[in-house]
Amino acid sequence: MSKKAKNLIFMSAGLVLLIALTVILALVRDEAYTENGGPAVPAEAERIHFTELTSEDVVSISVKNEHGEYNIVRLADGSLGVPELPGAMTIPSRLHNSARFMSEFWAREIVAENVEPLFQYGLEDTAARGFVTFRDGGTLEIFVGDKTPTPEDMTYVRVMRDGSKDTVYAVWSYLVDWLREPALFYVSLDVTMDFTDAGWPRIDRFVVDRAGREQYVIELIPWLDEEEIVINSHRLLAPVEVEVDHVKGDRITQGLFGLTAQEVVHVGAETPEEYAHIFDDPQILATMSVGNYIATLIIGDRVFTQNEDGEDVFIGFYGIHSDHPNVLYIFSMQSLHHLLTFDTESIMASMFHRPLIYTVSELIIETPLHSLSFTLTGEDRSDEAYFLHGELIDTDTFKDLYIFALMASAEALFVGEPEETELMPLLARYTYRYRNGSPDTVIEFYDSGGMRSVIAIDGEPRFTTRIGYLTRLEQNIEAYLNSEPIINSW
Repeated sequence: MSKKAKNLIFMSAGLVLLIALTVILALVRDEAYTENGGPAVPAEAERIHFTELTSEDVVSISVKNEHGEYNIVRLADGSLGVPELPGAMTIPSRLHNSARFMSEFWAREIVAENVEPLFQYGLEDTAARGFVTFRDGGTLEIFVGDKTPTPEDMTYVRVMRDGSKDTVYAVWSYLVDWLREPALFYVSLDVTMDFTDAGWPRIDRFVVDRAGREQYVIELIPWLDEEEIVINSHRLLAPVEVEVDHVKGDRITQGLFGLTAQEVVHVGAETPEEYAHIFDDPQILATMSVGNYIATLIIGDRVFTQNEDGEDVFIGFYGIHSDHPNVLYIFSMQSLHHLLTFDTESIMASMFHRPLIYTVSELIIETPLHSLSFTLTGEDRSDEAYFLHGELIDTDTFKDLYIFALMASAEALFVGEPEETELMPLLARYTYRYRNGSPDTVIEFYDSGGMRSVIAIDGEPRFTTRIGYLTRLEQNIEAYLNSEPIINSW
């Protein structure tokens, strides 16, 4: 065989291989998907363009579908909004995408021309549609039909661009699915800002009224007292007066920040009849003050839906927030659990009395076995001096005992009658006298049985604690008198 013939054979074989490779690549391309799961964007040559503008060229979009009609409009500040959602916080990314899809609208292919009737493609008069107006005065109207019977996620559409119509196209569904959505699709489920990363603002006042369930009102306010060691920033004023633990109480005091709804069911100044009475007996009425800012959350009736068996299933509560008074939300139980279930004992601080050592003139500790009277002098470390029954004592050793006295722990609220303590054995008494002439503070510990002790402050039974604290107190007094280490655990 001649060299020329051989070259022709090899060239022919190469051409066949190239054609085959081209076909394979084309098939692979058609089946390709992007990394995020959506279809790969076809090559430019495969697009049928109707608009080649930008989202900034969109002036307004009118949407009509089975849920009703609404508009997306360009606001004075250049952003996009929905006039039918007054007072609602919208999702800018969704509004931007809607404008972008309309300004860059294109189809994958022509399905049929001069089609009549259109119902076979779901393009009858009731089809979802969007009408966009551009800055240059041009318009585009899109009618959204059925999904195509192909493995790819495609949808039939009819496009009217300056009067052209009656041609059915196939487009990727993500370009038009949003035209089937209600206006509520653009409402954000983020009700209030979450300050987790930026640091929580200082809460001046927080009130939770759960009167509909327990006739229970709790109020928390910032509290700082130069006469005491400051650990917690808030104090509970009702139903009892105690400090709020800065760790356990944060979830409550910050309870109106970072609120996220499960669903938005209505936006508008007028409440539909079906929701007219959902707040007649509120589950929660919570009010928070931060400077001049006041926020209120109202949680109303429970919300139920039906499962496949027709049974009612609880999914959350109706709620409304003062930042968005026209928006009716559904909140999940999980998002409100902290407000619905907390009680005083779950948030109160265990250390209930912590006067600074430099504000106390005398501390008297009395137990069935001991009676110690300490005198405290000096304004700070430079001139401090402490005495037991008039005799000078070691500063650091006394401070260890003083700290143990402050560590008396309120573990639960006392729920009995005040006169009950009259029949209980007295286990210990602390008497604090102050340098500024303030009334004495008297803290007493009674044996209530069951390895528990009742703590009374100035004669009022307030808390209970483990009897182990009193056992350790006797041991620590013995340790102090014998110059042995004080143990702070019990």
